Amino acid sequence: MDQAEGLRSIFKRQQCIQKVRNYHQQIREAVAHGKTQKVSQLLSLLETAQLQLEATYDQSSKWVH
Repeated sequence: MDQAEGLRSIFKRQQCIQKVRNYHQQIREAVAHGKTQKVSQLLSLLETAQLQLEATYDQSSKWVH
């Protein structure tokens, strides 16, 4: 892994972390306001965001070994 690729990976991971945190916040707000349909949609988006975040860790482990 070259240095530029490593930096791209770090920035991608940070973006994914922020996206997951954002969805958590939106879900908390939707639950607090009783917006169950929105909660369902947000949970689906959260799942996708979490998978994307996990993928950033899977990619980095390939380069460590």
